[in-house]
Amino acid sequence: MTFRIFIALLVSIQVVTSPPRAVAQKPVAVLERNIRAELGFLASDAMQGRGSGTSYERLAAEYIGSQFRQVGLEPAGDADSSGQKGFTQRAVLSGLKFTEAPTLTVTAGPDVKKWQFGKDFLVSFLRSPSISGKLQLIDADGTFTKGSVTLVKLPDGADAQKRQDIVRKARAAQAAGVFLIESESNKSTREAGTARLPNLLTRIQVEGSSDSSFALIALSKQAFDEIAAINGDATVEFGGPTQSTGDSSTWNAVGVLRGSDPNADKEVIMLSAHLDHLGTNETTPAGGDAIFNGADDDASGCVAVMELARVLASGKRPKRTIYFVCFGSEERGGYGAQYFVAHSPVPLDQVVADVTFEMLGRPDAKVAANTLWLTGYERSTLGPELARQGALLVSDPHPEQNFFQRSDNYTLALRGVVAHTVSSFGLHRDYHRVSDDISKIDFPFMTQAINSLIKPIRWLADSSFKPTWLPGKAPTR
Repeated sequence: MTFRIFIALLVSIQVVTSPPRAVAQKPVAVLERNIRAELGFLASDAMQGRGSGTSYERLAAEYIGSQFRQVGLEPAGDADSSGQKGFTQRAVLSGLKFTEAPTLTVTAGPDVKKWQFGKDFLVSFLRSPSISGKLQLIDADGTFTKGSVTLVKLPDGADAQKRQDIVRKARAAQAAGVFLIESESNKSTREAGTARLPNLLTRIQVEGSSDSSFALIALSKQAFDEIAAINGDATVEFGGPTQSTGDSSTWNAVGVLRGSDPNADKEVIMLSAHLDHLGTNETTPAGGDAIFNGADDDASGCVAVMELARVLASGKRPKRTIYFVCFGSEERGGYGAQYFVAHSPVPLDQVVADVTFEMLGRPDAKVAANTLWLTGYERSTLGPELARQGALLVSDPHPEQNFFQRSDNYTLALRGVVAHTVSSFGLHRDYHRVSDDISKIDFPFMTQAINSLIKPIRWLADSSFKPTWLPGKAPTR
């Protein structure tokens, strides 16, 4: 055998026997297996509900940042001591706790009545160490007055969902607080004497941040009846002595896909979601499910952001720069978004549009199959134009819920950015409950939903279209 023949034979053997080289294939569509993997991690019990301001929230931010790095985004978060930027952004929070049981006072003319925490009432939700406002009495279908502390008379048999609806309406109307008659669970805790002093939600250290006061107070039947019997003008005050609990942190994940146009950074698109949820329920009985997994709210939105980053970064670069952002502490007052706005890596007047993704894991029966809806659709030219470009978007079928004001898009919108939220939330009963877990996610629907947005968002990033608020529709404080 000649040397030349030997070499040829050796080469042919290597070709036949060598394992084929993996060819990197750039994804052109969102794959269900990726969605299952990412959502399966974020909403797993291991993440302990991604509580706002906890180490698990930070872990979620670091995980999302690692996915941004993997798909080729540039880091746009904080810089380390060497000046090297990372994919996370840390916001310092400060907290307070009550040192004594807070009291509730109602003053009607010369009459002053007081009730005590743990004896007469419990606090189910709190945004500030004190609230005050005019007392308002309404039925469940009544209209809240801005700045009021409103006692709501629920119909017999009202369930947790009805209570949540009342709270959403109150917050959307900027009421200062709500009184509800206690649930059976509240009553058992109060009568057992095991109620803990309410944990005061942390406040972000951002100049000019908007952190409105709000409290949800569950009254004993006796206290409820006494307040309901008050006639005439009355003023409500709630509060007690507090002390600092020190600083903690909330975390954003931020990555950027630089556009190809020379002026790409002057016309920026943002795609966003929130990465935190409610953490764990400390009062759950032994053996019960204590973890608020937040699969739909809002692991589904984070997955949409990550998968759109994967697809959009895989092909030809868009003309405009795209920022991919997942905010922390949305559930505790939108602190991550507030911090981002105050420390944005790009001037806000250069952000053409923000599309926030929230609760895309299940279809909404109130709209056509495979359809998503956009909060504030009627407020700007963004939604109708995306629909013309093929997005299966319609207006929000739940206007009474004021969803436009209840996601992180609103923080950006108040600063002039045309910002809306895409969702398919059908008011399911797992909202803000431990039952919002992976088993409830409709993965084929979610895969189709995210895929349906690729082409319209790519168009938005490649076009010269600049959405605008319609006359009189821009949000104001």
